[in-house]
Amino acid sequence: MRRIAVDAVADHNRRMWDRLANAGIEYTRPQGTPPASARGKRRFVDPRDRLHGMELRGKRVLCLAGGGGWSPVLYAELGAEATVFDISARQLRTVRELAGRRGVKVKAVQGDMRDLSRFADGAFDLVKHHHSLVFVPDAERVIAEVGRVLASGGTYLASTMHPVTLRMAEGWTGTGWRLKQGYFEDGAVPYEDAVWESSGVSVEARTLEYGHRISDLVNATAAAGMAVDGLWEWSPGNGSGGPPGSDDDLERQMPAFLEWRARKAGIVSGGRATPAARAATASTARPRQTASARRPAGSPPTRRPAPSR
Repeated sequence: MRRIAVDAVADHNRRMWDRLANAGIEYTRPQGTPPASARGKRRFVDPRDRLHGMELRGKRVLCLAGGGGWSPVLYAELGAEATVFDISARQLRTVRELAGRRGVKVKAVQGDMRDLSRFADGAFDLVKHHHSLVFVPDAERVIAEVGRVLASGGTYLASTMHPVTLRMAEGWTGTGWRLKQGYFEDGAVPYEDAVWESSGVSVEARTLEYGHRISDLVNATAAAGMAVDGLWEWSPGNGSGGPPGSDDDLERQMPAFLEWRARKAGIVSGGRATPAARAATASTARPRQTASARRPAGSPPTRRPAPSR
């Protein structure tokens, strides 16, 4: 696939994330302290056990748009060949420094997640991609690239802000929640509050964010040769709730995140297709049309998702 130039949306969001990282906002740096044991580290990087039964030692793992956090370092400590890819140089520096202090090797690569052309076809056994698709208008291009760089039989584990909840944030009317943008509308979701706060630090960073429809994400995954075998909607803290009109109240009534797992079609010994291959073949055999094909490549800004504030 040919390389693409970093467009205005990507460049804007890169500057916003560098700004947040330079200010030390908590979502741009490692959070918490992982346990010392291998089992504890595994639970720390996969708290909902989405990778149950998958051996990590010796696997090639890509943490896509995963700069600033623990994941690439812990995957390396668990024996994987870890690569972190991120658009923010500051976020990548954070990972390099952490890896250096922990004495492990992590390959750090800067770029736009929609263009993974520096990686060969089938370069990774696992692509972990959490909470960043919201920052691009054309999620289907990212997923197509994931399908290309994922090895036969490999796993894609992804999550993003829930497209309905994202459209409802800041939509409290005094008696209930309203959509600020229709579910079938394209373009970035509008929001008023662009301030991020953590540990007494406040930074204004008006990122551009897009609420990708669930059907579009699933169809894009299937079109990229992957079969979805897990789909979850969830909120942090089990949706314990808060005062009416608060982010916690919204996340009690609606899921904060959408998460899905997919397997790349592959062949096992004896020439038999894996279950993922059979499912992917069945899912791509029928023609389909997705709303994302009509999505324009840029638009006005969106609101900060509550769970990441």
